[in-house]
Amino acid sequence: MVMTAVLTTYVAIGRNFTRSLGVSSANQPTLASQARRTLALFAQDVRMASGIDTTGTAPKVVPSSTGVTLIEPVGSGSKYVTYYFNATTSPVTLSTYSVPALSLVRIDLSTSSLQVLHQNLLSAGFAISFYDSSGRAYSSSDLASLNYIYGIKQLSLSFTSQAGSATNGTLTQVYQTDSPRVLLRNRALLQ
Repeated sequence: MVMTAVLTTYVAIGRNFTRSLGVSSANQPTLASQARRTLALFAQDVRMASGIDTTGTAPKVVPSSTGVTLIEPVGSGSKYVTYYFNATTSPVTLSTYSVPALSLVRIDLSTSSLQVLHQNLLSAGFAISFYDSSGRAYSSSDLASLNYIYGIKQLSLSFTSQAGSATNGTLTQVYQTDSPRVLLRNRALLQ
């Protein structure tokens, strides 16, 4: 009877350990692929952008470290693409779009589509940064006053993510991702 109890406990502990390793290691490739896709789309949209929208009429957002709406030329008009990070632990509504908790979304207003680019982001490690033609970074007060918004020529994106749960011990390592500075291609650098 004692051997049966010991063997049962040993098997149960082994299964739990294997399951936690499987969940943890399975999430790491997902984080890496989400990060690559996010950076590729962000770089593509910034390169196509001719400017940054400052109206802030939802789902457009005022430029900040958590969001930006890019203006991209299309044919004889323009389309708007919003990148928005929900730093809260619950979903929020941006106009008619539901943004999941701790996730970065891309909203294409020409097609009225929301795409969740990355989930499991850490709120303290997310930032969209803005730079002028000489590489000077804009502060949050510069962006808040919108005084220098037309001087923005470059953007970059950085974020950290982590999947799993601390409760069952399946947290992955923190995954840090940074983009290079991306030039607004359709906007002259020395304007």
